[in-house]
Amino acid sequence: MNGEGTTTFVLIPVEEWQMIKSTQHEILQWVRQQREPAITREQATSNYITAIEFMEAVRIRRSKFDELVATHKLNVVKKKRKIYVPVTEIERYFRDPSIG
Repeated sequence: MNGEGTTTFVLIPVEEWQMIKSTQHEILQWVRQQREPAITREQATSNYITAIEFMEAVRIRRSKFDELVATHKLNVVKKKRKIYVPVTEIERYFRDPSIG
């Protein structure tokens, strides 16, 4: 007997079936929670923009951006090879006369 083409029926009490279903539901919820990051990418980066996005927002070129970073007039965060700028720096760029 190889089991192909055969059907097996199992009788179990309703209480046990409900317990199996609820346990499987709990396990499924736990697995889904484990797959979801604690903070989504959008939430994590909503306070920061890339250097390119900053340059486009304030209409400057790379050389001016590099000058602002080198003279510490602009706050940046470097992560590996990426440079991120806090979103608040856009407003500060236009309001602070020392930047420019």
